[in-house]
Amino acid sequence: MIRKSILILTILIISCKTENKKTEFIEKQISVANTISETEEIDYWQHSEFKVTRSNNENGKQITIDSLHFDILKRYFKTDSTKLLFVQYDDFVNDTIIYKKYYKNGNLKEIKKYTYRKFIPIGNWTYYNSDGTIKKTIDHSLKYKVSFQKAMGLVKENGIKKPYETQIYKDSLYWEIMNWKNVEFDTISNEGIDQGKGILINRENGNIEKVERKRKWVT
Repeated sequence: MIRKSILILTILIISCKTENKKTEFIEKQISVANTISETEEIDYWQHSEFKVTRSNNENGKQITIDSLHFDILKRYFKTDSTKLLFVQYDDFVNDTIIYKKYYKNGNLKEIKKYTYRKFIPIGNWTYYNSDGTIKKTIDHSLKYKVSFQKAMGLVKENGIKKPYETQIYKDSLYWEIMNWKNVEFDTISNEGIDQGKGILINRENGNIEKVERKRKWVT
């Protein structure tokens, strides 16, 4: 009975240590996420429910961290599984992606930022030489008077709830930022209807138009 109790206690201790290491791992990755929403602290990066998946195939070693509000993907060089090739942070709630690619010597090669669902380039893109010096930068926020970051501020002011879905509307003149909710789903046909509320933001003068739409989809 004593041996059985000791065994159970040992398993519990090992389990706790494994979970602690798992939590430390995710927090370490999250601490360098450098999310797009620079004006906002995002506590869901510390969400307790996440899954870590590891694989190694013809594309090289890969680690995926999957949670309700974000994904983190890390891939390593095929020829050296200890060297990080790139890491990508997908922020579902704020509709943003940060992509960081590395040289084999460990130095950054490039940093890019997109909207998550439509892959619209946003913010500063930076390209580096292998010695760590900056090769060139592209500031996508300068393309229009109302940048993506400014648009996010207007969205908050107008009470649009997260998660957001962002796209460029009407020949690139408007930011369309919507919050979609499923209102109908047919389990037989796998068809659904979403109700969206959001705003159109003129990217030249900042004028705002509130919109409501419905969309149909099939899985």
